[in-house]
Amino acid sequence: MKEDISHLLKREESPTLEFKRRWYWDDSTPKEEMGDKWGEFLKDLISLANGYLNKIGEHRYLIFGFSEEEKNLYNLDLDEIKQLKNLGSFKKTLLQKLESCTRPALLDINIETVSIESNILLVFEIPSPIHLIELKRELKTKTRHLDEGAVLIRKGQKTDEVRTATPDEIESLKVEFAKYKDSELYKKLNPENEVLISEKSIEKTIQLFIDKNSSYSLSEQFPVKERNWKESIIYEVYRLEDGFSGLREFVYIHDSSSQGKTLADIKDKKLVRNLSASIVLIDRPNIKDIERRKNNIKRLFGSEYVYFIDEFGYEHLYKDCILPYKKFNLPVYVNGLYDEDDACDLSAINRLKDWFNSENEPLFVVSGHGGIGKTTLAKQFLDSVSEENSEAGILFIDSKEIIGELSRNFSIDNKVSDVFDFYKALMDADEIEGARFDKESLQLSIDNGSLIVVLDGIDEVIAKLGEKFDVEQFITSIFEEYSSGLHKTKVLITCRDHFWNEVGKKILLPEIILKAFSKDLAYDFFEQKLKGDSKKLQKAMNMADNLAIESTVSPKGDDDKTYIPFLLDMIGYLINSKDVSEQDQINFQSKYLIPDDHTDQLVAQVCRREIVKLESLSVDQQIELFIRIAENKQNGINLYDIKEELEKITKDFDNTLIEKIKGHPLIQCENNMIYFRYDVFDTYFKGLLLYYFFKQKDLGAVNKELIRIVSGYLKYDSSFTESVAEKLILDDDIIIFCIGVIEAIDKTEGVNREMFISSVVSFLLTLLKKGNEKQSSLKSRTDLLEKLFEENGRLVGVCLVDIFGASNSKPTFDFRGKELVGCTFNNYEYFWECSMDDRTTFHRSIFKDIDPRAGVNYKIPDGIFSSSCDLTSIQHLLSEKQQESESTQEAIKSELEKVFKLFYQRGNFYPRKQEEVRKKLSTVKLLPQLMDKSVIKSYKDPEKPRMKQYIVCDSYKSVIDYIEQGSPSVEFQKLVKEFT
Repeated sequence: MKEDISHLLKREESPTLEFKRRWYWDDSTPKEEMGDKWGEFLKDLISLANGYLNKIGEHRYLIFGFSEEEKNLYNLDLDEIKQLKNLGSFKKTLLQKLESCTRPALLDINIETVSIESNILLVFEIPSPIHLIELKRELKTKTRHLDEGAVLIRKGQKTDEVRTATPDEIESLKVEFAKYKDSELYKKLNPENEVLISEKSIEKTIQLFIDKNSSYSLSEQFPVKERNWKESIIYEVYRLEDGFSGLREFVYIHDSSSQGKTLADIKDKKLVRNLSASIVLIDRPNIKDIERRKNNIKRLFGSEYVYFIDEFGYEHLYKDCILPYKKFNLPVYVNGLYDEDDACDLSAINRLKDWFNSENEPLFVVSGHGGIGKTTLAKQFLDSVSEENSEAGILFIDSKEIIGELSRNFSIDNKVSDVFDFYKALMDADEIEGARFDKESLQLSIDNGSLIVVLDGIDEVIAKLGEKFDVEQFITSIFEEYSSGLHKTKVLITCRDHFWNEVGKKILLPEIILKAFSKDLAYDFFEQKLKGDSKKLQKAMNMADNLAIESTVSPKGDDDKTYIPFLLDMIGYLINSKDVSEQDQINFQSKYLIPDDHTDQLVAQVCRREIVKLESLSVDQQIELFIRIAENKQNGINLYDIKEELEKITKDFDNTLIEKIKGHPLIQCENNMIYFRYDVFDTYFKGLLLYYFFKQKDLGAVNKELIRIVSGYLKYDSSFTESVAEKLILDDDIIIFCIGVIEAIDKTEGVNREMFISSVVSFLLTLLKKGNEKQSSLKSRTDLLEKLFEENGRLVGVCLVDIFGASNSKPTFDFRGKELVGCTFNNYEYFWECSMDDRTTFHRSIFKDIDPRAGVNYKIPDGIFSSSCDLTSIQHLLSEKQQESESTQEAIKSELEKVFKLFYQRGNFYPRKQEEVRKKLSTVKLLPQLMDKSVIKSYKDPEKPRMKQYIVCDSYKSVIDYIEQGSPSVEFQKLVKEFT
């Protein structure tokens, strides 16, 4: 490459060639600046890969250690940049970052150091891509925010200027890339169209072995890593020594390597002193007869110590830490379905099995409504994994079990952000004794594929912990820390869809959304649940038909009903336990429940069946007890506290009632705690609590528990909020009540006031959106805000927090001419889409995380933020707009000068022929507007009446001094401001 680089150094920079004198950072760079530095580097690489028109097919080069202006070489001291000391490790990190932010992923990059005239240069070579590469998430540099979907190119006023491509340029580049992909040149350069092979390493395995056997240390000159993909020679050799001349040697053979060639290379280089005593580690193959692979290696290397990597880790590093797995053996299981693109009714468990057998795909999400079967699917999947590989370590973590531990041990300053946090909480909550993973051994066991992890109901953590849970860092850690060696990591997450929709707005992961059961699946479920009893089955289907969650008309004209699995399970329970009739569902009275609501019907049915057993508790009293359970932030009630809760409901009971409650079909009792049998009921009864609160309009009910639930669950555009709003109507009474609720929050200490107020606003906006008489509009939303917050003509205390995502009804407001005081806008993505003008002013207000949504262009009117506002978190937006404004002003100044100078002659403005003006000012876009404003007017010369001419209006004479001497011109500056 040295000759190639010497040749490149003689060329000028271009869209495919860039020189830099130094690297972006060194070891002294502050940690808080590293994000922007990485962003700058990624921006340069991505724009270089795209290049510009007529550059497709050329290799791209980014060369560090050369100044184009000075034509001088500068030695790059890699020892001052810790990330560049190991280029192999750096490349792995770089590819992971590129994979997370580019679509399609930019992964074909070569990195080399080249010595020229005793100077070390660092060279990044990018073979010409065959696709146009765009950003799949926002990219931030020190000076710019680049939006998702942006296509970066290197062509502007300077040939190497990085900017965003125009739509026309994007289309032209796509055509060029497509032609190159089909060209003979590309076929010659890529004869086999090689697929990128994943870089794997056993470095973490060896490091953990050294940690556990502290007498050993790594010998000098080791490890030796060979990556000759072309010759299929891919291996690693580690030599460990102890203080007593002991020796332990490890050899890793990559599954893509030629075993014979690899062994020959190791022998030629004399890397292993004693092959027969060495430990040979290999990847577990995806074949049935896996022992044959080990036996072949044993014969070839002459060593009896051949292990699959996960097998070695299990046997020698963390076997004692793996918890025993007992199969769930679900008594009833129906294969759930999902849709993908144009394909419908696909098997969910088959998709999970495909994911499990794939490589370098560490994380998968199963989402869907509460009670749709996410947990059931996860358990059935784990049972299938256990059947295929009985030695597999399986860790099932139920969020409900650990939420208390997480809440106690983490804070906003010390957030939950790692799988290890969940593991430790599980071990502490269950008080499991014996050996435990530390963070490093847990990472290795997961990365090696020795441990499969399911985090069930992560929405519990999202909802309950709020800002104590850093979801993005949690996911990033799985990719960067748990999947950085052997790419065998498998972490499955289940989450209710309305929670994941919010989390997933910036995080793209493989996901399936479970569907409700079809009629055939419902029938299959009841056949298993009711053991084929035809009479019970027919009765169950009749009840289920009345509770079908939605109904559409199929092309055949038949009703196509869908069924929620947990409702089917409850129907099955009722029918198995007693002789019930579907007619029992119809008539009931309750202050909490509504007969027309399907779930309310079933809950009433279940509670009514329990009246005989519970004797002293009516349906509504049972409901009140369940609301109290749901209200408790411990996600349940201690068995020793249940008596106190019952005393608040009824005085007529004895201790036997408590034992009967433990057998209620909606709840279960474990470890002296009463929980809901189905997690969906925890959310359901929280919804009933809020419905009853807004229905009764009792300000005395405002307490910390209610405030916590309102703040945590009432979110804009969520199915939970809509389910509560569905039972209520928006009227003046409820608005007046909410004004009182907002006033009451000021008297409550230790709560997040801003979050609570925002949740109340979100709830009212949801009511407004569903109302028939007052459809949500800019005016109706603004009217609502004024009713809530207007004081003496000003809006005081408006709080809009965590309102984001893609909504059909954008929650925007009309702030034109309004004065807003003491307001909070935090993660309110629609802020810049609200109507504002020069008369809008904000005082003593807080703004945080209000970056505009992708594709939204916005303006910041002058003077809208007073000096009393906290603008720290949005300074980058203000600076960016100021730079844009200054750039626009300069462009407008330039155009106006062209216009006036055309008329300027001999110290004055003279008429010009209209034809001449149009020709010479053909590129000036402002000319028509200047004529509309009568700055430029038609002129008729008395001596040449037939000649069509233009002239500058006399009121702009001061511009002459501006042209001649650069003197300020009020008229000229007013024009610049008008056109900016």
